[in-house]
Order: sequence, then structure tokens, then C-alpha cells
Amino acid sequence: MQLPDPLPTDPEELEHLYQTYRDDIDDFDEAEFKRLMDARLRASGIDPEHMTPEQLFGAMSESMNSLLMNLYAAADEAPDDEASAQVQAIIQLAEELREQVAVAMRNSLTGGE
Repeated sequence: MQLPDPLPTDPEELEHLYQTYRDDIDDFDEAEFKRLMDARLRASGIDPEHMTPEQLFGAMSESMNSLLMNLYAAADEAPDDEASAQVQAIIQLAEELREQVAVAMRNSLTGGE
């Protein structure tokens, strides 16, 4: 999928592009995706080249929450018990990772270990 050049600056337009591009796995280009992600950050008032630790952890947290929402939806749509169990196992791993990220964030921001 070819993204417009220049990319829009409106956050809603960028979100729509992101949703569309994310789902187009047959025509995925890493450089284009990075360009889109950087534009989304800029639209949120974040300079992707100079992110503060708070901004970085905030973006990571948002990404983890989005991942978990998609996994919960996938679990609800699983075609059988085996598939549901597999998705539930992935959900558990993602929740553990989210907690580890939260602990790392707190430790980083407070100077703890």
C-alpha cells in the first residue's frame, strides 16, 4: 500500500491510515510504516527523534493495551476451544510483558531497580 506524500497531519486521518495499513499485510513496507508511526507521534505533539522516557513508555503502554484489546477480541472470535486456549496463553504472556514494562517504567522514572 502506497501512503500519501506528504502524510496528513490530522490525528484522525493518520489513525485511519494506520488501521488500513496495519491490516494490509500483503503490501507491508517497514520504511513506510515507520514514516506513518513518526507522523502519528508528531500529530500527538511528540518528536519521534527526541522522545523523553515518559513519552517512550507512554507509547509502549498504549501499544501493549492495543495489542491486548486485539487479543481479547481474537479470543472471543476463536473458532474452537483449542484456538481459544492458544489465544488465552498469548494473552497471559502479553499481560505479563505489560506488567514488566510497567515495572521497568516505574523504576526508570523513579531511579529504582
